[in-house]
Amino acid sequence: MKPSNDISIICAPFSVGCPNNAAKDGPAALLKAGLLEDLVELGFTVKIIKPPFSESAVGRTGESAKKNRIKNIDTILKITEWLANTVSNEIKNGAIPLTIGGDHSLAIGTIAGIHDVINNFGVLWIDRHFDAHSPKNTPSWRAHGMPTAVAIADKKYDPHPDFQKLLQIGENKKLPKVKPENFVHFAIGEKSLVKPKTKWYLMEHIDELGIKKVIDDAINYLLKRVKYVYIAWDIDSMNITGTGTSGDSQLNLREGLVMARAIGKKIRASGRLAGIEFMEIAPRLERKDLKGQTVSWASELALTCFGSNLFNNYSRMTRNINMHAKD
Repeated sequence: MKPSNDISIICAPFSVGCPNNAAKDGPAALLKAGLLEDLVELGFTVKIIKPPFSESAVGRTGESAKKNRIKNIDTILKITEWLANTVSNEIKNGAIPLTIGGDHSLAIGTIAGIHDVINNFGVLWIDRHFDAHSPKNTPSWRAHGMPTAVAIADKKYDPHPDFQKLLQIGENKKLPKVKPENFVHFAIGEKSLVKPKTKWYLMEHIDELGIKKVIDDAINYLLKRVKYVYIAWDIDSMNITGTGTSGDSQLNLREGLVMARAIGKKIRASGRLAGIEFMEIAPRLERKDLKGQTVSWASELALTCFGSNLFNNYSRMTRNINMHAKD
């Protein structure tokens, strides 16, 4: 299959699914860093899609007033429904959706959008966390910890009315949206009591076996089972501070680039990339001595997934290396 040469950058500057609003800055920061221009330089036709409403307009509703309810549920339903429709429309138009966020509750919408138009797909979920809670076991009642559960759930998974509403996002109501065996968690570093019935690759596997072997195994597993693969990349999987939940047991940049190259060569170049997202980019939370690292890493990872290297993305190289420095 010939890969699409059209990319739709879908900006999702929303963070109502998590405790703070720092992740909403991610889309603007990546665009300011030249993501659009770099993709064009690589030979892609690129358009930018922005939501018809702002986070301030939809707001954080009923944070303290509703007990035993998913926080900001009405707002999350509105945002994820818009995102599902946008993702599905761009795929129908022949483009690869590249969604930039924003907190990871947004994956409820992106995966629903993929599910609306692609029957046979799996998910490579690159994240420090499983994000597999639901109302029956959530410690926080925040939706950024629930997108995996929404993706793999059938109707009986959790009867809570808020969760049932999340299951209905998108036009295709068939459940589960993703078969659990076609949902691969990669680079998990958390110690969670909730362990979904998906396929896992933990950070300890990467430490023991090496990143090349583990990412190749994960991708080959999915490509044998499904026709298309959706990449959900939470930047908190990387060893950076500009994200909502940084900590230990994370990937370094070199490991991330090995993964991105494998995604580009094995999935995108073969025309089997359903779409990709980069979430939890929150440069405002960076340590002062690491300013700019988060956006730089996220940009480099995204561009590498689309084939970037030092020889075909000269503009990016010259922005990062002072080519005219005196000895």
